[in-house]
Amino acid sequence: MFWNLLLPPILATACISFMHYLITLFRSRDSVRLWAQLETVSIPPGRVFPWARAVIHSIISIQGNVHRGYHDICKEKNRPFALPTMWMGGAVVVLPPSQINLLNKPDSELTGFNALLDTIQLPYMVSDREVYENVIHFDVVRKKMTKKDIGSLAAATAEEINVALLESWGTSTEWKNFNGWGACGRIIAQATLRVLIGLPLCRDEVLLEQTRLYSNSLFAGNAVINCLPPFVRPLLGPLVASPTKFYQYRCQRILIPFVEERIALWKETNEAESMPDDFLHWLIPSCAKAGLEQLDPARIAMRLLALNTMFIFAMGYVFAHCVFDLYGSPSRDEFLSSLETECQDVWEAHHGLSSKEAVDCLYRIDSAVRESMRISDVGVTSLPRDVVSGAIDIGHGIQVPQGVRMVFPTQPIHLDPEHYDNPLRYDAFRFIRNPNGLAQPRQRERGDQLLTSVSPSFLAFGYGRHACPGRWFVAQTIKQALAYVVMNYDVELVGGTVRRKALLNMMVPPTDAQIRIRRKPCGGT
Repeated sequence: MFWNLLLPPILATACISFMHYLITLFRSRDSVRLWAQLETVSIPPGRVFPWARAVIHSIISIQGNVHRGYHDICKEKNRPFALPTMWMGGAVVVLPPSQINLLNKPDSELTGFNALLDTIQLPYMVSDREVYENVIHFDVVRKKMTKKDIGSLAAATAEEINVALLESWGTSTEWKNFNGWGACGRIIAQATLRVLIGLPLCRDEVLLEQTRLYSNSLFAGNAVINCLPPFVRPLLGPLVASPTKFYQYRCQRILIPFVEERIALWKETNEAESMPDDFLHWLIPSCAKAGLEQLDPARIAMRLLALNTMFIFAMGYVFAHCVFDLYGSPSRDEFLSSLETECQDVWEAHHGLSSKEAVDCLYRIDSAVRESMRISDVGVTSLPRDVVSGAIDIGHGIQVPQGVRMVFPTQPIHLDPEHYDNPLRYDAFRFIRNPNGLAQPRQRERGDQLLTSVSPSFLAFGYGRHACPGRWFVAQTIKQALAYVVMNYDVELVGGTVRRKALLNMMVPPTDAQIRIRRKPCGGT
């Protein structure tokens, strides 16, 4: 069905796309010089319109092209390469890992903002430009969800995860089949809504379902739009985005009256103790400082929805793959026995998992989540940066001019045997092993391989100045969720190991994966 919709417009515009690319490619002498200096993968010799073919074929071949370019060019020669991609309607520069410190350059030279908009296609999905151009809500995340602040959120997320599991996964000790993607996503959705808007609205079944549908339609829509030639997107993009706009409207019908009430409450009192302690409580004063127009309830509701969508998809993706990777592993029994012992010990020592101190002691759970993020990347490449001023020197006499986009081959880096032994195997305890066995807690306190730690060989949370500011909240919540599952439920994959495919740069989540779940007879946490 997907290809039946996409193939006609793609083939019809192939020649035009080729001409468009040539114009883009040769629009300046600097660009001509750059592309002439770079090796290019996936350009078939001796064929008509090889660049156009490569750009179109990138929709299904980009994963193999990136891995080949990484091994043959980045590793063997320590050089970048040009990667044809429909995402740009042309090519991006794929940088070798040795250039990772470019991510520390100031935003006045390199920025990831436009690349983010192109990836998620927010201009088609969100009508209010202020929401994605003036990202007040992300500024609040940077200030309020830091490593030292997330402890105050642990009790709320622990409670909500437990409630969500009891309500959606149930208490039956008989096996029941679930859609794995939806079952895992529901837990994350309710936990994140608890932090964003608090009780009781976070448990509203209509809102939970509509936010789920909104998130799924948004990411499905941007996947389709990214597969279209860029100059066709203004014509077809709004049509593709129409389901997302529909669910957006239904979510806002619930959120706007709630936001209006909270703004009125904020105006009536100056006492922080009388206000609910959630993200909306932090967001309203920040919007007020930015100007009265930012206090528009519809705009604030849209900011909440945008942030919630990022949390639901990104965190849901990670949590679902943790479950798929852990319970689909040939070593699952060994892993689960050790994980359950750790979780029970921490639970007894801290009287639950409702504190940062307790969650920080889940070292084996931490390693299991980090390993899943390593082996189950969201994308083939990531960390895109656009040159916005001057030219960037990337060595070998190569200057990247303004307007060119650069990315890093994160998936091949995470699967490189030079970084990780047997890299295609999921090893839940990879990051806590030492020559004498599993590391003890005190041996991990330095934190160099904790889930939230970034390094040139682990880039799931980014790197440098713009590493994910919400990663401590993400890590804490997912560790709580996985710990609750390990202690309280038996889980089996239906149909064997979950396999994923790449669509352009994105690893498409296995939304049809099935799991069997039953409550453990002794599960009472």
